[in-house]
Amino acid sequence: MESEKKIKDSSKKNLYLIAFIIIAIIGLGLVLTGFLLDKSAKDAFNAVEHAKGVKYQTAFYIYLLDIFGALIFLLSFSYLYRFLQYKFNLKPMNIRQMTVIGVFSALSVVLYYFAKFNLPIFPSWLDIQFSDVPALLTSFMYGPFSGVLIIIVRFFCKLPGTSTVGVGEFADVLIGTTLCVVAGLIYKKHRSIKGALCAMAIGMVSATIMAMVSNWLILIPAYKEIAGFPQVALTKGMDTILGGQGVVTDDNFMIWYLGIGVLPFNLFRYVLVFVITLLLYKRLHIVINHITGDFDLSENTKIEVEDNNN
Repeated sequence: MESEKKIKDSSKKNLYLIAFIIIAIIGLGLVLTGFLLDKSAKDAFNAVEHAKGVKYQTAFYIYLLDIFGALIFLLSFSYLYRFLQYKFNLKPMNIRQMTVIGVFSALSVVLYYFAKFNLPIFPSWLDIQFSDVPALLTSFMYGPFSGVLIIIVRFFCKLPGTSTVGVGEFADVLIGTTLCVVAGLIYKKHRSIKGALCAMAIGMVSATIMAMVSNWLILIPAYKEIAGFPQVALTKGMDTILGGQGVVTDDNFMIWYLGIGVLPFNLFRYVLVFVITLLLYKRLHIVINHITGDFDLSENTKIEVEDNNN
């Protein structure tokens, strides 16, 4: 009976992994299709006069295709979660854990609205903010998908007050999900100070890569076509960072923006996020355990023991 159960669990695990791969490929394929259609549509409309209305309508439908593809991609992570449940024996969350996640979700929303600022060395539309800290903390405490829940809750709470037609908020979902899943899974496997540092480093690199890809394929096109940000304003804002010498043009804007805007901005932001997370985590999990009584200290004392030995 036990061997039959293992075979059945193994079959389910493989099916969930296959479903994750297939659905993720479909989602990414739709996003890439939207990008290629957008590029082809631009070339076609540039050759036709008096097509502004049709141009914006076409851009809207292409953007919906991108959104649909990205949502399918995010849906694939539910199958990844089921695969990881069988792979790493992840336990389902209980009511008390969900309460903690709800409190941290509210804290994440508050941090987003009231704890963000700009730095003159980065484009003005890039905000330094710390709303990823609660999501990362819960990813370490209860597993990566608890952090993803916070990212999703934050998205819906931010959406009514959007000034970018949901573009910026959608970017936060993609980037935040990547951060929580990658860092949370690594720390789940290696619960130590070295494991935490490794998880944060790899999570930072993964989230930064996602930020660059999403800005290139989805966000900047959507800012221009849907939110109505003119290319000249984006180019000027980027050129101002370099001293306003006309180095950045409409043609090379994306290269400069990704290279000296998105890349260093995200690396700097996540260094701040990780420092705060490390300072809070090993103290906060004790408080959470006293409140809920269901946090597994036996797995997490390693990080304190290793710190004390150092």
